[in-house]
Amino acid sequence: MKRIFLFLFFLLFFVWVVPLPFLPATASEVDIQPTIRNLEGLVQSMSNLSRMISATREVMQGPDGIGREKELRSKLDEFEMKLRVMEGSFERLSAGVGLCTLEEEKDQEVNWNRELTEFLAPLMSEVKKMTSRPRKIEALRNEMAQYDAQLQIVQTAQTRLLALVSDTSNPQLTERLGQLIRAWENKETEIKTRMVVSEKALEKALGRKKSIARSFQDVGVFFKSRGLNLFLAFFAFAFVWVALHYFHKLIFRIGPLHKKGRSFTVRIFDLFYTLFTVALSAFVLLGTLYFMGDWFLLSLAIIFVMGIVWASKQAFPRFWNQVALMLNFGAVREGEVVVYKGIPYEVASINMNSKLENKALENGFIRLRINDLLALRSRPAIENEPWFPSRRGDWVRLADGTYGKVAAQTPEMVTLQLKGSALKYYATSDYLTQSPTNLSNGYRLTGIFGLDYRHQGISTVEIPKIIQKAVVDGLTEAGYGDLIQRIRVEFKEAGASSLDVAILAEFNGNAGSEYWVLERAIQKICVEACNQHNWVIPFQQVSVHMA
Repeated sequence: MKRIFLFLFFLLFFVWVVPLPFLPATASEVDIQPTIRNLEGLVQSMSNLSRMISATREVMQGPDGIGREKELRSKLDEFEMKLRVMEGSFERLSAGVGLCTLEEEKDQEVNWNRELTEFLAPLMSEVKKMTSRPRKIEALRNEMAQYDAQLQIVQTAQTRLLALVSDTSNPQLTERLGQLIRAWENKETEIKTRMVVSEKALEKALGRKKSIARSFQDVGVFFKSRGLNLFLAFFAFAFVWVALHYFHKLIFRIGPLHKKGRSFTVRIFDLFYTLFTVALSAFVLLGTLYFMGDWFLLSLAIIFVMGIVWASKQAFPRFWNQVALMLNFGAVREGEVVVYKGIPYEVASINMNSKLENKALENGFIRLRINDLLALRSRPAIENEPWFPSRRGDWVRLADGTYGKVAAQTPEMVTLQLKGSALKYYATSDYLTQSPTNLSNGYRLTGIFGLDYRHQGISTVEIPKIIQKAVVDGLTEAGYGDLIQRIRVEFKEAGASSLDVAILAEFNGNAGSEYWVLERAIQKICVEACNQHNWVIPFQQVSVHMA
């Protein structure tokens, strides 16, 4: 194709830039008298040569030619060739152009790389059918333009010949020029006749248009013939592809090779099986078009396949990286952990369609093309790998203060059900950035309770014991006894305005839904214990000491 485009470029260059060498000059541009003298000399030479040819033929036919046939034939061929050259020179010198010029122009055709033309012959034939009308119109217009150019050449030659005849008195030269004038007149008549025929054909082509019904009929014929072939070819391709795909699944399920896990041998087998699937499916598509005899679609399919093969040459390094991944030699390997969009996944399998899985998520299964794995990196999984901070039904607290139950969690969205049944939604990656605290595995509530300094004597031992017993008894009476794991009350510090006691209450995972309730209940129990024992709860004070 590149050579064809170069040829067209240079052809246009010579047509528009380089002057055409065969265009004759006008009679005014030529000096008549020297031309007549040269023509007279040529006529004399041709006459002498004609006599020599006649004499040679007489010798060949007479008794003197016996035994000299080869010599005389060689001379005769030489004389005849010289005569033809002289006649051509006479035509070009007298008219400025020879009669053979027009035939040579007509016979000259561009050779469009014969081998490529033969290969694309069915495609070009179909394209010609589809574009027959506009091409015919354009061809007729080009013919008329060509005839017009030829007519100008003929008229120029006739003008020059008539000028020569009017200025010569040599009878032999006048006879020769008269013969040429009559030949050019015949050529002019022939060209004008062809122009009339082409003009009528052009008018007929321009006036003929397809009706809408005819257009729909042509579409119907396409779907009945070529459309059916195309459908059958794609159906065969899809059938073979799907059949081999499910056959591979059957081999994976019952074959002895895959029961040992995805070893290196299994990966090699899967890789070659994939290449075999692609090759066989493409072969079936081309074979279907071949047996249907549709050379147009077959040529298009072959060009398409060759284009894919040519483009794959540029993508070979990427293809090699994909092969390394499929053989488990790449940066991502099966059974390891990979982070995709901020979420950890286990690499379940690597193939043309790879599988990532996170069992802690609902529908935590993602299918990725092998191209998407090239930018990722994996690491070995550790024992008891935490795949996600929560599961459905767990109670969590987030860094923004949100507290609720996980109603749903998928690779895209986490839904929290707050107290009162309101729902709050987080993108899964945003949910992870909130550092969720999972309360469903147990948690500790820490409360600080302050007492007045007048109780300093019993604040370190007696008061913590009394408050601890009160918290345990109060939570048990409130129905939370089965949630308690451990309650501890300790003296924390002597604050600026109070003696602070720390309440450390640990609960099991069933207390996840009671986080705020238990927090309030502990504070209530502490206040009731103070009321019962007449302990003063201080408030923030400002003391002024005077000298």
